[in-house]
Amino acid sequence: MFVPALLRKGRDGYRSLDRQRHMGFDGSLVAESTITPALLVHDLARRPPSSLMKMPIRQILDIFARAADRFETGQPDGLAPEEYVRKATLTSGLPLSINRQQTLGAFPPAMRMMEQFIRVQSPGGLDVFDSHVYQAEGVRIGFTPRGRNVGFVMPGNHPSTHFMWMCSLAMKIPVVVRPSSDDVFTPYRVAMALFEAGLPEDALTFVPGGHDLVDAIIGTCALSVLFGGQPLADRYAANRNVRVHGPGRSKVVVLANADVDETVKLITRLVMDDAGRGCINGSAVVVEGDATKLAAAVAAALDRVPIIAPINEDGRLGSVRPGEAAAFNGMIDHGLGGAAEELTTSRHGRVAAVDGVDVMRPTVISVSSFEHPLFGMELPFPFVVFTSAGRQDLVRAARHSLAVVVAGRDPVIAEELLMEPTIDKVFADGALSTEFDPREPHEGFLVDFLYMKKALRSGVS
Repeated sequence: MFVPALLRKGRDGYRSLDRQRHMGFDGSLVAESTITPALLVHDLARRPPSSLMKMPIRQILDIFARAADRFETGQPDGLAPEEYVRKATLTSGLPLSINRQQTLGAFPPAMRMMEQFIRVQSPGGLDVFDSHVYQAEGVRIGFTPRGRNVGFVMPGNHPSTHFMWMCSLAMKIPVVVRPSSDDVFTPYRVAMALFEAGLPEDALTFVPGGHDLVDAIIGTCALSVLFGGQPLADRYAANRNVRVHGPGRSKVVVLANADVDETVKLITRLVMDDAGRGCINGSAVVVEGDATKLAAAVAAALDRVPIIAPINEDGRLGSVRPGEAAAFNGMIDHGLGGAAEELTTSRHGRVAAVDGVDVMRPTVISVSSFEHPLFGMELPFPFVVFTSAGRQDLVRAARHSLAVVVAGRDPVIAEELLMEPTIDKVFADGALSTEFDPREPHEGFLVDFLYMKKALRSGVS
């Protein structure tokens, strides 16, 4: 299969002489894609606004509804649905059943529900995206795009991230999308389904390629959305035109009144969902009191997870490449010692080979304090660090988290977590952070990055 660039000409893709090979974790050649020259990105990103901005919002939502059918059962990318899922699994390493559930199972209903997702973000109903004016307490307020387009530099850890640039299109902001080399298939299939459904050809630019495209996108797009690690987040922290989704470092706070058996099930689920690859997976647990018993029980549960290759229907663990496994092991080993103990892998080793594929076994670490360097570390496989804390330190230990799940009941603690500025989402009373709902803010609402509010007053009475 060959994946071209889509350069504001709809389905007529650009095919460069320079091509990138996309290899499966089984060593097979899965596809090749265009390596888009950065000069093309500079040219395209600077062009005038797309016709998308002039379309009625309800017409755009109809396009998404039609695209849902094409994505789910059609062949917009030339691939039957199951063939697409298999290729995305081979290059991303995300298990087959999870990939299917999070794409064919999740994208079509989300596309059909796009109106709900946009409405919950809108300050003045859907029509404000057409009129650019709304009323609030007798005051007229302008509501306008912050720029002509937005560039997205996408990760390859989980397909749900692509829902963000879909929302941008639904809110009438054209996009430039650079996919991860680990999964070019998902964004390409979405793009082709949208074009088949009637999306204007100049609304979406799809540019597979190298890291040089990152600077090209940031330098020429009016706005940019990036996914990456803490150094990237720190680099652009002061740039209001760049939004960075960095590490989630999501945590679980276990209160003294939590049921042990139910909490073991809860934490195991939070660690294992989607092969542990999401920013909303549990990566750290702070226990009110002594964490020893709970950590050991979770380690025992995770030790029972079967080691099955990701391409198998029953696989629950993702693949890793040899260099990645060595890097992850080095990061963990560096933090182990007297104040940190590994509870899961002393008998087996962290890396398991199955059917010629390397996978990382679930890993549980216990540390003496939430100030330990391993506490809060986020790795793209089932990895979790436990620590103990007194009640007075629970909120402090949970800081700097995309999501915090509370096991046990205490309205005071839940409210304190909600009021903590460095925590983005709070899940209490049995709610799971890994049950993603696009209607909820995710590091804020995207609309607040794409649009701005202005004073608007007329002298005519």
